[in-house]
Amino acid sequence: MSNGYFRLTWIISLFISAGGAWVWLKIVTRADPRWKDKGHRWYLYLLSGIGSLYLARLFYFLGFLIYGGNLYTPYDAANDLQFFLLINGPSEEWAKFIIFWILARGFKRVKEPRDGVIVAMMVALGFSLWENINYLIMFGTGSIPARLIWASSGHMAYAAIWGYFAGEAILEPPEGGFILKYRYVFTAVFVVSFVHGLFNFLSSWVSPGSALALDLIMYALTLIVLVQVCRVPSAYQAFPYEKSSEAVRAIRSALLRDSGNYLLYKRLGFYELYLGRESAALSSWKRITLSSRGPYLNAWVTILESRVGKGHDGLDRILSTMTGKNRITLKRRLKFFLKSGSDIWLRRIKDWEQLKAVGRR
Repeated sequence: MSNGYFRLTWIISLFISAGGAWVWLKIVTRADPRWKDKGHRWYLYLLSGIGSLYLARLFYFLGFLIYGGNLYTPYDAANDLQFFLLINGPSEEWAKFIIFWILARGFKRVKEPRDGVIVAMMVALGFSLWENINYLIMFGTGSIPARLIWASSGHMAYAAIWGYFAGEAILEPPEGGFILKYRYVFTAVFVVSFVHGLFNFLSSWVSPGSALALDLIMYALTLIVLVQVCRVPSAYQAFPYEKSSEAVRAIRSALLRDSGNYLLYKRLGFYELYLGRESAALSSWKRITLSSRGPYLNAWVTILESRVGKGHDGLDRILSTMTGKNRITLKRRLKFFLKSGSDIWLRRIKDWEQLKAVGRR
């Protein structure tokens, strides 16, 4: 085989590995349509997952020192049950979990239960992507197809299990000390570590079929977890206005953990307004900076300030900065949201538009 052919095959495999990671990225982000609205950054989680691979290497090193007194790499170690259960599975799962925990607790990246699952899966995807590239370098192109199917999905499925328990515990921790609060999380990591090691043992020493059966069980559990977290209403989703009371409760709870979120305050204001709480709506929108509100929302702030006697009427100036489409939306929603007095503001907008039309002639 020529060197040129080998290089081409290697490059193609590298692109396949990166492309496979991109497909998994799309699958995971589809599970949460409001992903970007919560300030999530997929590249941050992938890079963190890459970092977790090197933390796993450190755990391998420590494990070998404790286990056998010899320094091996994970690729040279004896394929026996003790290695997989005591070093392989725990090293990788705990490395991913620790990096996830730093993101979730230290950087407050988990804002609702489903974030625990999705952030954990993204960290696992970064781990798997970099591990695949390492396998490509060490073992050649033949290792890539199987690893795209088995390794990426396996790492992500296993992480989803402990990510689910972590997301629940972070947002609603039980009473008690640190260990008691997070006992289910740590138990989940221990169990997943055991299953991870057992899968590798079965695939190496028993049969691929038995390893597949074990993985299918884990995939089924992951699917159940995803369905469960997606069934719970998210504060970041668009509630129908008939459920404004439920939306207000959910958003206020979310703001305790995500106090700077523009989208949450914007929606909270409209749900409060639908319930007739004009002062509360105004208070929510005033939490958003003037430049971030934009002309449409600033028009609402001006109208409510005038209605509750907390400001001066500057509607004409704001109307001059709005597009025709925004003015149409404002007129339509004035009738919808204001229980009384909408006619006054509709007439004001109509008069302004007529004066503007005359000025253009």
